[in-house]
Amino acid sequence: MAFRNNGKKKDIFSKKVPVNPRYQNIQHTVDTGVSATNYLKRIEEIRKHYRYKKDEIFKRMKVSIFAELVSQVAQVWNMEVDRMDLETPRTHFEEDAVVEEEHNAEKIEGSLSERHLLQDVISGVGEIEIQSSSGNNSPSVIVKNFLENTNEVTMPDLTSLPYILLDVRDRDAYEQCHIIGSLNYPSAELYRENYASKEMLLFKNKPGKIIIVYDADEKIATHVATVLVQRGIDNVIMLSGGLKILNKKFPSCFITGTLPSNCFSPKLNRKGKFKAPPNIVENVGVDWFTPDLLELIRDRLEEELQSRESSRLSSRSSRSARLSTGRSSIASTSSNVRPASWR
Repeated sequence: MAFRNNGKKKDIFSKKVPVNPRYQNIQHTVDTGVSATNYLKRIEEIRKHYRYKKDEIFKRMKVSIFAELVSQVAQVWNMEVDRMDLETPRTHFEEDAVVEEEHNAEKIEGSLSERHLLQDVISGVGEIEIQSSSGNNSPSVIVKNFLENTNEVTMPDLTSLPYILLDVRDRDAYEQCHIIGSLNYPSAELYRENYASKEMLLFKNKPGKIIIVYDADEKIATHVATVLVQRGIDNVIMLSGGLKILNKKFPSCFITGTLPSNCFSPKLNRKGKFKAPPNIVENVGVDWFTPDLLELIRDRLEEELQSRESSRLSSRSSRSARLSTGRSSIASTSSNVRPASWR
């Protein structure tokens, strides 16, 4: 029996293979490394879940998100240090030092109170007025506040942090000015054979860990973040705007040292010449975030959220005003149109 050929050739490669929905989402167990398929998957994930710009393969972080992250981590760490200090038993030497400190504070309090009493009696102030006006300005409260404010904040261990902060500028620029708690990783290290530092290896592709890179104005950090992602480090995030935007949105909060000139926008004077950038020195010798800095960061965050909310409401009101004016103009033009008279 002969089969008829209708003139149409069947291509077996164009035949569709039915897909079993049970095994549709199962991935390959063998990782092929850096390939076009993995590259496209990474780009698709970045576009879906993270903020990005055109032709960028790394993730970005806004300075407001960075401020929230740092403030929460620092607050938790400071609370943990306080709890450890309370649970740690004191030695005999520490107990003797505390007793001596309290005794000296009592001496200071007694001398100050006697001096104030004598001066107040001479000036004609009564004892009842002295007791009522003491309040929070009494010598004991002053001494107590002084002793509490002299406590130093210790910098946490890197392994206990969810992030590592890398300054990719050169060593001199880092020593002049950097973000509190950051480490120096010059961009020239990328061209060495062992380009990854030991701190970077501790955070490389670890779940719950990220590597944040920054510079002054994104001129170096974009290249460093791109190269690190191309070399297989997927948890690299760049701080958008660098030190310039961070200092603009959160002044006197995160930076220690003398701010460089490229952190300020150029301004013209009356003669049309550019003004010299101000020489601002902030938080000299601070290695970690103190309670005062954390409180300042929270205040700046609240101001940023309020300004963002007000701008959003103003844009919404202006949009509604434009719509209402457009509708009123359409209604007025339609009312002014008269039917043509028939002749």
